Amino acid sequence: MQRARAFRLSKFGLLCTIMLLVFSMLAVACGNNSTNNGANTNTSKADNTATNESSNAAATDNTAATNTNTTADLPEAKLTWYFPGNFPQPQQDKIFAEVNKVIKEKINATVDFKAIPFGDYDQKMQVVIASGEPYDITFTAGWINNYTQNVAKGAFLPLDDLLAKYAPKTLASMPASFWDATKIKGQIYGFVNQQISARTPAVAVPKALIDKYGLDMNAISGKINENSLDLLLPFIEAVQKDNPQKYPVIGIDPDFFNMEAIVGFNVPGVVMFGDDTLKVINQFESDGYKKFAATLRDWSAKGILHSKERISKKTDDWTDGKAGKWVLNIGGAFKPGGANLDSALGGEPYLEVPAGTAHLTTGGITATMQAINRNSKNPERAMMLLELLNTDKDLYNLLNFGIKGEQYDFDADGLMIPGPTQADYNPQVPWMFASNFLANVEKGMPVDVWEQTKKVNAEAEPSLLLGFTFDAEPVKGEIAKASAVNDEYSRAITLGVTSEEKYNEFVAKMKDAGADKIIAEMQKQIDAWKAAK
Repeated sequence: MQRARAFRLSKFGLLCTIMLLVFSMLAVACGNNSTNNGANTNTSKADNTATNESSNAAATDNTAATNTNTTADLPEAKLTWYFPGNFPQPQQDKIFAEVNKVIKEKINATVDFKAIPFGDYDQKMQVVIASGEPYDITFTAGWINNYTQNVAKGAFLPLDDLLAKYAPKTLASMPASFWDATKIKGQIYGFVNQQISARTPAVAVPKALIDKYGLDMNAISGKINENSLDLLLPFIEAVQKDNPQKYPVIGIDPDFFNMEAIVGFNVPGVVMFGDDTLKVINQFESDGYKKFAATLRDWSAKGILHSKERISKKTDDWTDGKAGKWVLNIGGAFKPGGANLDSALGGEPYLEVPAGTAHLTTGGITATMQAINRNSKNPERAMMLLELLNTDKDLYNLLNFGIKGEQYDFDADGLMIPGPTQADYNPQVPWMFASNFLANVEKGMPVDVWEQTKKVNAEAEPSLLLGFTFDAEPVKGEIAKASAVNDEYSRAITLGVTSEEKYNEFVAKMKDAGADKIIAEMQKQIDAWKAAK
């Protein structure tokens, strides 16, 4: 009897134990579900705005979430972020404060936004990096705060592990080839801002001048390069006859010359598009570049370029365009809806056409990136910030366009229009901070502008060098010297005030700086890359 009773009790005890385990497991599952729901609540806006995300990306994100702390668990962090743009803006401190409220709530961090004017940014970042001044994030590209050179200096942190753990959505949102384009010695150092990656310069012209002086934009579309600039001369001269204060602005861009720059166009070393041999040449010794310099010299002699007026400025910017001084502008990248940006910057309606054929290049992909300082004290939080800005549409648009109802608003069709105080904050650099594909669609743009942009990227002619990234370490000293020589002469060349004798002096100084050594190293690396494909 006692044995039977004991047996019944043991069965009862076993049943209780099983039930206790079941309830424990359910409690844990509910707790986990509650945590996940909370995380999803914080990121629901980002989930709604992110495009083309696969189930693999979601799985990656969930994995990352289990590897990171919740916002409540994160210690407070203070980040410093350097970037160039049309700054200062009258109310930028107010906007940055509003942005910081969101960042504080989402990742328990605040950011010291170091907004630097375009013309001062290169020099500022050289000083910051050389001095070891603490910062966390910096904007970098081939054309400003040179990416390759800074990696060679050891200034930037490899991002591969940080991307996988703290920015899985952004990592999954781009083709692997885009990330490959940023790799140097097999590692990613640049966080890509998605935007127009297919590159050809835009020819932007005020619509009022087109209408009055009869410029046929279709006739020049895709036909403007170093050999055909004179196609624009009758229009420019007609405008200047009635408006002598106006002048054309022509940027120096490798795509304009049908070339792909290996480091940046300020450094010797390019490959011509379509050259199957991938031969590296010195662009400054090429017939095309010399023809370009000669044309500008001729235009300057005729008074077309207003060279004396412009030589004191390091670069041309839209301040002069908005002041009504520009006949036209050649530069940047042609893109769907790009005329809207020109119109906003220029203060009047502009139209755009592509100068030439768009190519998808490594330089185009890496033209807008962020990098994390190798000595950052908070690299994880810096990466979390970049993920947040690339997935939270509201936060992105706050940083780019200001406060809804103040700096911008929406019309009945849901298109963005200027708000009553737009002039207080309107930096016009939506490609600067994160994915341009999160931007509100402005009135005047195609409703499907971002789909069109992705289509242009997908259909552009791929460069034969796509995916190759130069390791500048072996020739970083020579590159620094060559860049300094370019800084000394390039503005004068652009404005046509460099005589042929002075131009030859420029080329000779480039050689003395190590141009031939740079090109030989580029060729060596390209040949090895080509052989390994």
